[in-house]
Parts: sequence; structure tokens; C-alpha cells
Amino acid sequence: PSIRLHALDTVTPAKISEISGRLDLSKTLFFVSSKSGTTVEPLSLEAYFRSAMTGDSDLSANRRNFIALTDAGTPLSDRARAGEFGTWVSTPENVGGRFSALSAFGMMPAAAIGLNIREFAESAGRMAQKCQPDSASNPGLELGAFMASNALAGRDKLTLLTAPEFSSFGMWVDQLLAESTGKNGKGLVPVTGEPTLATDQYANDRQFVVFETEDTSLDFEGKSQELEGAGHPVLNIKMPTSNKYDIAGEFFRWQFATAIAASLMGIYPFDQPDVEMSKVKSRELLSHSAIDIDTVEMKHALDTASAAKSPGYVAIVAFLPESPALTAAFSLLRKNISINTGRATTFGYGPRYLHSTGQLYKGGPQNATVLGFVSGKDDDLAVPAAGFTFGQLTEAQAGGDFIVMTECGQTVLPIRLGNDPAREIVTAAKEL
Repeated sequence: PSIRLHALDTVTPAKISEISGRLDLSKTLFFVSSKSGTTVEPLSLEAYFRSAMTGDSDLSANRRNFIALTDAGTPLSDRARAGEFGTWVSTPENVGGRFSALSAFGMMPAAAIGLNIREFAESAGRMAQKCQPDSASNPGLELGAFMASNALAGRDKLTLLTAPEFSSFGMWVDQLLAESTGKNGKGLVPVTGEPTLATDQYANDRQFVVFETEDTSLDFEGKSQELEGAGHPVLNIKMPTSNKYDIAGEFFRWQFATAIAASLMGIYPFDQPDVEMSKVKSRELLSHSAIDIDTVEMKHALDTASAAKSPGYVAIVAFLPESPALTAAFSLLRKNISINTGRATTFGYGPRYLHSTGQLYKGGPQNATVLGFVSGKDDDLAVPAAGFTFGQLTEAQAGGDFIVMTECGQTVLPIRLGNDPAREIVTAAKEL
């Protein structure tokens, strides 16, 4: 039988309940992944699933179901050494989290579902060799120079067009580019998963990377020509579909290119100086008996977003249970905002985006209008032995980040939705 891999990167109570209800916990292997060994989301989820399996807080029970992925010397590694996990896999201390796809953080789950790690390594190795020459034939240099030169010319919205099967790759590019370059008021703004727009609806703050396969190249060829004909810079990357392991080479190319682009833009790519601010503010809010987020009406928020001028962009963040229907609703909202304003849009579910585009929203260009959606549904789950619930954690993370983004110069408009958020979003989008 095939092995299913779930990437649980949310703390919204409804989503946790849904996933938990679909799993046979006794037959589930949990990778608890945290570079620092202190990240609140995976540790809260670990506590929940351990308690759900055993009914108590015995951390040594069912330990074979849990594997710790963390750097040496972290609290999580200390717990693993004390016997609370089936095993501990040490992760490289000198590799940042967003550059870790080819480290144990990415490869252990890949191996667990039966993928061939050697083929991943060979693919990455081939790309690494191609990225050695100091010449125009170097694919990493080509991509990095393309991104940086266009950003320095005012086209900082890196728009990635992908075949549908690579939509998740776009999310990975999001976190790599945004967190590496979004600092000191500068940065590349990755625009991924965006609904297709007519060529004349893209503003002149765009650059495009078309990530295609042999099977989809004809679909993208006309679009690339249209964009180039309209004066937009376009770089085409073609990946063969015959070997799924070639994605590892793309991991290396984009990591290499991100370091190159950041260097050319005068940005240090290997830190994330503004991420901690939101964590501090969220912890402060969690210590309060009640968390109160000041929200505005949907119409007021969308009118404000529509009135803002380019070269800014609209960032949509949603601390809501992820679903296909809700994602489609936000996609419609993104499309109508861009059609009406000419501005690029970004989108991410919270708390996932906090660890990726969150750095860009705080440290990058101060020209974002942030639409921050939070849930009005009354559903919750306790985090065992934590003194707070998942609902409170979600509210604290949302409220803390909204406060910090405002302090960093962005226009932040929090919106609370009701029991049918997808319907509310679609209705609002159609009224734009």
C-alpha cells in the first residue's frame, strides 16, 4: 500500500481535528521538525498527537512513532537523547531552514514515503556542477542575475508561472526568495499561485520566470511571447517530466540563484532579522487572558486596497483552515484585485507564511496593503500542558503579526469572517 505524507504546518483547530480524524495514529510516523528545537507550532502539534495516542502526558510512550529532526544541542535533541523519541536525526547547523530541502528536513520524509534519496542527490549534484563555471552557461548565475537586474530596475515582483503539478514548488520558491531577500526595505516579492491575467493587466513592476515541462511547453510558449512582446522580462526554465527527481536540481539552482541575486542587490541572504519580532509579540499576547484583534469591515478593507497605488502590492494572509474551496475563493479575490488595481497580489495561510513571506512583509519594501483574515468560528482544541489552546495560539500569532507589520510600515487591515468564509470571500470578490 502507498504511504501518505501530510505536511501539517497549521495550528488552526478545525484543520488539526480533520487530519487527526483521518489518521490511524498507531500506524502514523510523526516527524517533529524544528531547526531551533523550540518552534511553537511543531511542539504544540507533537504534544497534541502524543496525548491523543496515549491519553496522558507520558512522553516516552509510543516514542517509536516520533522522530526528532533538529540541530545538535537544541532542547528537542536533548529530549530525544533522554529517550522521548524513536530516534533523533541531526540536521546541519550551518544551513538555514529555507535552504534545507536537500538536507534531512526534506530527505527524511521523502525516504519514508519510498523515494530514492540517491537519485535526489545525483540530480542536485549534476546541477551543482553546472553552477560552477563563471560564465553565461551557468544556470544559477543566469537566474540570479536575471532576478536581481530586473529588481534593481524597479521590477521587484518576481512572478512565477508553473505547470499545475509544480504549484507546491511555487510555495517553496515563495519562502526561499521572500525570507532571503526581504530586508532593509528591499527585496524580491515572489508572486506565485496567481490566477492567470491578460497580458495588459500586468504592471511594469513585474518580471516573469516561466517554469515549464516538456509536456506543457506549448501551453506556455504563447504566453511567454505575449509577455515579451509587451516589454516584460521573461526567463524560461524547462524541466523534463521523465524524471521526477530532477526537482532536486531545481532546488539547488534556485538556492544558488537566490544567494547570487541577494548579493547583487546588496542583501545578506542567510539571516531573517525581523521574524523574531512577531514571535515575541505573539508570546506577549498569549500571556493575556483575552486576545482582541481590532478588525474592519470587508468592504472598507477592499476599498482601501483598491485605492492604493503601485508599485505596491496586496498581501493576503489567512489564519483559517485551509481547503480547496477557500483557496479557490482567495484566488478569485486575487484576480479581481489585480484587474481593478493593476497591483500584484501574494497569498499565504497562517501560520505557514510567518516562516516565509513573513520576513518580507516586515523587512522588505514598505508598500504592501495587507488583508489579514481571521476566523469567527467558535472551534478549539487544548494544547496539552501548555496553558493555552490552538485557537488562542492562532489568534495570538495573527494579532502579533498584524501589530508588527503595522509597526514596520505596512497598511494592515484585519477582517474577521463568519461560518462560511469561502462564500463571504467570493461574494466580496464579485462586488469589486
